[in-house]
Amino acid sequence: MTNDDFNLFSAKDVIRPNRGYKIGEVFKTDDYSLFKLSKFNRTVILRKAMIEQAKEGLIAPIVVNENFVVIDGQHRLAASKVAKVPVEYIVKPGLGKNDIVRMNTIQRKWSLEDYVDAFANQGNPTYVQLAALINQKYADITTTVEVAVNLLSPSGAREKIENGKFAFFNYGKTVEFLHFYESFRKKTKTPKRSTVTTALYTLFKIEKFDKDRMAKKVIATGLNEDIKIKTFNHSDILKELIDSYNARFSPKNSKYINYHIASTGAIVIDEEMSDWAIQE
Repeated sequence: MTNDDFNLFSAKDVIRPNRGYKIGEVFKTDDYSLFKLSKFNRTVILRKAMIEQAKEGLIAPIVVNENFVVIDGQHRLAASKVAKVPVEYIVKPGLGKNDIVRMNTIQRKWSLEDYVDAFANQGNPTYVQLAALINQKYADITTTVEVAVNLLSPSGAREKIENGKFAFFNYGKTVEFLHFYESFRKKTKTPKRSTVTTALYTLFKIEKFDKDRMAKKVIATGLNEDIKIKTFNHSDILKELIDSYNARFSPKNSKYINYHIASTGAIVIDEEMSDWAIQE
C-alpha cells in the first residue's frame, strides 16, 4: 500500500481541541516536538541508510498512542528529524510499554556493519576508521573486526562493537595485516576465507614470520588450490599454512616456525610473538 492509498491529514487535525483524533488514518507533520519517547523504546542509533530512506520517503508511518508516545518507529522519527522531512504517523489508542517491547523484539536484528555505520555516522573517529577499512573489503566484516581488536572470537568482537566502546588494538598493524592479506590473495589467487584470514593473522604476529615467503610456499606446495575448494577450520588451516611455510626449511633455520598440537587439537606455536602483538 502506498501513501496515495491513505488520506493524509496534518497534525492540527489530530490535536485540535474537542476534535480528538481519527483512528486508523495516516497523518503527517514536521512538528517533531509532538512525539514522546518511553524508556522502553530502544536506544536510537541511526544508520546512514535510514537517513537516506527518510529523504526518499519512508514507506511505513510510525505508530503512537493517544498520548503521542512512540510505540513503533523511533528510528524513523529520528531519521526524519535529521533529514528535515515530515514524518507520517498513525494513532492507536491503548498501546503501552508491553507493545513497545513486543514491537522491538520482532525488529530485524542489526548486523555488525549496521552498528559500525551507526556509530561512524555519529562522528565517532575510531568507528569512522573501521568503516573505511570495512568498505575496502580486504576481508569479511567480522574477521576485519576480530583483527582490529586482536580477539579471534566473533561474539567477543561483536560485543566490543555494539557497546559503542570499540578501539583498535593497534591501528597501524591492522592496516598492515589487511594489506598483507590482500597481497597474499592476489599472489595465490585464493578467495576470501575467514579461517585462512585468522590463521594468517596468527602467523603475522610471530616475530620471525616472513610474509613474502608465505605466499610463495603456499603456491609451491599447492595449498592455494586446496584453499579454493576445501573448507578448513582454524586449527587445520593454521597447521597447513605452517607446514607449507616450513617446507624445505631445516628446523635449525632462524625462520623455521616450531609448533605442537595440544590434546584438544589446537595448534600451539612455540615462538616469540612480536612486542606489539602481546595482549595486555
